[in-house]
Amino acid sequence: MANPEHIRWDSWEVVQDAISARAQGTVNLVVVLWGQTWNPTGLHAAQCFEAIRQSGKLDDTQIFIVDKDKNLQKALEFEVVTCPSLLMYWKGENITIRRCFRNDTNKYVGSVKQETWVEILKEGREAGLKYDQGETFLRAFFEH
Repeated sequence: MANPEHIRWDSWEVVQDAISARAQGTVNLVVVLWGQTWNPTGLHAAQCFEAIRQSGKLDDTQIFIVDKDKNLQKALEFEVVTCPSLLMYWKGENITIRRCFRNDTNKYVGSVKQETWVEILKEGREAGLKYDQGETFLRAFFEH
């Protein structure tokens, strides 16, 4: 787990540039975790994502961690009300999240252990690959 002081909080401008660049294609999956420095669950998720980012396990995924409070207007634009919230983009397009017994949404909201976050990111990548192969909708399915 990453030390809270060692979390690299990214600005929304950097994230937006990465999402736009991915639409032209290099790294296909861009993920954005919205966290908060004062919120224990939001901070824990940020620590998990920093550890994943530093591990290099998902080198085909670009991970960003954004402080909701410092980017409040943009967070509200994406309807990020609570943290942690995760948005995923495949080649610049937002991946729709589908969870059992819930409406489809543009984000995954909730706190899980680091290994589960890795599985969620892998599922996002799989959804993108299926989309590239002709799947009609860009959706990730989760049971978490």
